[in-house]
Amino acid sequence: MSVTIRQWTTGDLPAVRQVTWDTWLDAYSSFIPESDLRHYFDMHYTLDALTQLYHAPLTNGFVAEVNGSVVGYVKTKFNKEENRFYVSSLYILPGHQGMGLGGKLMVSAEELAKTLGADTTWLGVMTQNTPALDWYKRHGFTFVEEAPFTMGQTTVVHLIGFRKIKAAANALH
Repeated sequence: MSVTIRQWTTGDLPAVRQVTWDTWLDAYSSFIPESDLRHYFDMHYTLDALTQLYHAPLTNGFVAEVNGSVVGYVKTKFNKEENRFYVSSLYILPGHQGMGLGGKLMVSAEELAKTLGADTTWLGVMTQNTPALDWYKRHGFTFVEEAPFTMGQTTVVHLIGFRKIKAAANALH
């Protein structure tokens, strides 16, 4: 099995879109109706919207490929005003979870963060997405605030957390 982590390209965006939808159905459909997922997805994850994100300053992404197919990705944004580096998306197809791909994507994201002068990674995760929440906690994230997150007609609690990047490298290996 060949695994590659690399910076995303515009050619990856259709696969990124599909990974997003497939992982959302798996992770969120038990607590967010599919119609609400679809509404949010169709608003924020069109190819045009992803292309705009791709070209946005200080937004970056990395994909995980297994045997030449994109099976996951991480999307990041550096907010200069807040001096915060955010992981805004980290998704791995259900059949490829547990292979260490999420950790490898986080390492790539945090290496980028260091080049931007950031020392902390911030992210949000829905409280009802317990597998992801548990994964982040196992990998050293501390959750410090709650915020509502709305998809369609459904609002869920979103936990906001962080970890120092220097500690992150050891936590992922």
